[in-house]
Amino acid sequence: MYIPIQKEGHDFFIDYLKGVSILFVVLTHCLPKQEYILFSLWGAQAVPLFLLIQVFHAYKKGIDKVPLSYNLPKLFQRILKPFVVLLVVEVVLLVIVYKQEIVSVFKSAVISGGIGPGSYYVWIYLQFFFLLPIFAFVIKRLGKLNSFFFFTFLCILIEIACSYIQPYWFIYRLLSIRYLYLVYLGYLWVSDGIVINKNTVFLSVLSIVFILIFAYTDWNLEPWFYSNAWKIFHWVTYFYTAYLFIYLFIVHYLSTFRYSGEKVLL
Repeated sequence: MYIPIQKEGHDFFIDYLKGVSILFVVLTHCLPKQEYILFSLWGAQAVPLFLLIQVFHAYKKGIDKVPLSYNLPKLFQRILKPFVVLLVVEVVLLVIVYKQEIVSVFKSAVISGGIGPGSYYVWIYLQFFFLLPIFAFVIKRLGKLNSFFFFTFLCILIEIACSYIQPYWFIYRLLSIRYLYLVYLGYLWVSDGIVINKNTVFLSVLSIVFILIFAYTDWNLEPWFYSNAWKIFHWVTYFYTAYLFIYLFIVHYLSTFRYSGEKVLL
């Protein structure tokens, strides 16, 4: 089964996917007892979904058209400026309203990359922003098949390196390296669409098995998979996110909006 994604004009499915991901982020930070509802298989997929969308938007016009220059003013206006404004407001509230020491607030903000459990995402986004044009050049030079081996080898090498180096948690938290395989899978969204066949279903099931192992067992799979607080975020788990999980959303989206009479684009 081949499901193309809209590459021209406004894509309502991407809007729908963003909305679902935002809901998942909210649930991630407020829903208790997540281990009892298999949250790792749905709600915890919010950040990978957002990054897949970022890759899709960067590559949807074709990797040949991805510039190696960067639109820094746009980046500042859309990402950095709102982040800095919100950070200043949070610091003021913590110091003035909640009477926390300003030194400890700044120290915590520096170590965490901001204030709040989701502050790391801005830094992941920024790294993807700068890396995506470089990876587009690599994919263009290597081709689809060789890029598969390149990204797989790169991610395995990163897992092994982290297993031996054991980076500080606050540094690893802000690094995008655990999500890099999503660049290749997002590129496949653009080049092939969302393909559901025996290969992608098998890889998705394999991902589910590994997600459950990472989330519900104490197995130490180092050095092949770096054991850390972000248990389920490894290259092998993203096939499920990019294929079977997305397919379930597509089915729901099409059935919901077609029955309601709304305009549907995919």
